[in-house]
Amino acid sequence: MINITQILKHNVIGKLLNHLLVFLINVIIVRILGASGSGIYFNELYILNFAAFIFSAGLDYAAIDVLSKNASLLSLIRKILTGVVALFAFVLIVLLLLAPGIRNHFSQPWVSMLLFSVGNLMLILFQGILSALKKFNLQNVILGVCNFIFLLYLFFCWRTGLSLSLYHVAVAYALLLFIQGILMLTFCTREASPEKPDQSFDKLLFLRSGWFIMISSLIYFAFLRVDNFFVERYCDPVTLGNYVQCGKIGQYFLYFSSIISSTLLPFIATETVGASYDEWKDMMKPYITLICLAAFLLALSGSYLFPMFFGEEFNRMHIYMLILLPGFVCLGILTLLNSVYIGKGNVKMIFIGDVLGLISVLLFDWLFVGRYGAVAAAVISSASYCMVFLFLWRSFKKQFDLPARSAAAKSS
Repeated sequence: MINITQILKHNVIGKLLNHLLVFLINVIIVRILGASGSGIYFNELYILNFAAFIFSAGLDYAAIDVLSKNASLLSLIRKILTGVVALFAFVLIVLLLLAPGIRNHFSQPWVSMLLFSVGNLMLILFQGILSALKKFNLQNVILGVCNFIFLLYLFFCWRTGLSLSLYHVAVAYALLLFIQGILMLTFCTREASPEKPDQSFDKLLFLRSGWFIMISSLIYFAFLRVDNFFVERYCDPVTLGNYVQCGKIGQYFLYFSSIISSTLLPFIATETVGASYDEWKDMMKPYITLICLAAFLLALSGSYLFPMFFGEEFNRMHIYMLILLPGFVCLGILTLLNSVYIGKGNVKMIFIGDVLGLISVLLFDWLFVGRYGAVAAAVISSASYCMVFLFLWRSFKKQFDLPARSAAAKSS
């Protein structure tokens, strides 16, 4: 019998330790670049992330769906995903070298944009394969070791007073993600399966199967990030730096929940666990409690904690964070709900919720951020996050009456 609780606990602990390293890396980068420089830099990374998401085409979810049922297709799936990465790298090289207008919109060098984007795509795709193979600890070790070495490098440079420009930070950080992506690809293997690969496997169908999830993910990504660009347009760079760091801390609510969701997804898709609402609720109760506790502690301590970590320029963060925290809690719980919707094959509801959320943020930010600044952006985003959560929560219990995605596919 699969001890899903033990697997989940180990994966959560490993991922949280790793994200602690990522947080410390973020702190040192902010200390090096300052509020204004870091805000612009991280906004650029969001744009590059968006490009990687487009090319991922939801194939990480497709790989989980296929390999959790038929591991003999691993070699073929890995080859397909490697081809996608190679095509993405080629397109980027052509655009960056032949279209200088694109480079002029970024403050970092083209080589860092290339390495960051390709590395990010590899992480998205090949972590999907490793999740399907249930190699969660391996993912944590690869990411943790690389992040720890990079953290030591940044800390040494910062403490010894070495002058690091945006160029050096951007190239070093991009190289980190590229190395992590290469390692993920290298370890996407398993012992030879006694099963023969399914000769009827449709490659085109596999490539198309993740598109709807990808489009939904892109809308969700824009839903969570578009407010930063309104703040950049209408506010000063220091305000942008404060606001961006609120969003980055808010991401940890999603990271925490996505760890749990990605662990559960292969099991929910085959109804190994989470077959009833009561079972899901009992399993999620401690994690939802931790999400709420984290928000409460941030609300209490943020006024002195944020300037202590990031510097005195970040004394406005606490105001924005207090407004955003209800929305971040809802996003954290929403991510837990999404694993059930995806496992049951009901991505349509997630898509509708994300579209409604994105439209509300775009509309009200356009109307009010220019007049009322970052406070308006925080209010609008937080309210929109809560709205999408309530929309999906309304139909959540009904999902457990649906067959798993695999069963539904067979019956059709």
